[in-house]
Amino acid sequence: MTNIEKEMSKIKYQLRMIMETIDFDRYPIQYLILELDWDDSDLTKANDIFEEYSNKLEKNEDVDWIEFELKLRQQFNIGYQTVKLIILAFYRNSQWVSVCEGYANHSQASEFWQILEK
Repeated sequence: MTNIEKEMSKIKYQLRMIMETIDFDRYPIQYLILELDWDDSDLTKANDIFEEYSNKLEKNEDVDWIEFELKLRQQFNIGYQTVKLIILAFYRNSQWVSVCEGYANHSQASEFWQILEK
């Protein structure tokens, strides 16, 4: 292992330790970025998808929640559980609330209890 590889390994380990101290409830977006290894362009892509569906809701258009989920899954090469993490992160950060509520109501997943209680 080269010195650069050793340093990179050490930095990755230190970031994992930092991530474990981030409170998802208080800092959901920061947690999400570290958990999914996102950069600012990934966050922008996620916001773009949420904005598209927010605009549909504002225009009272029919929203295909399966299509929404598939866009997230394909864009980030993720599974259903990670989609739920993204929804919860944005909701807890008070972003795209109407989209999060719409998806939660469609999904009815137990992880969305705080959204569904409203």
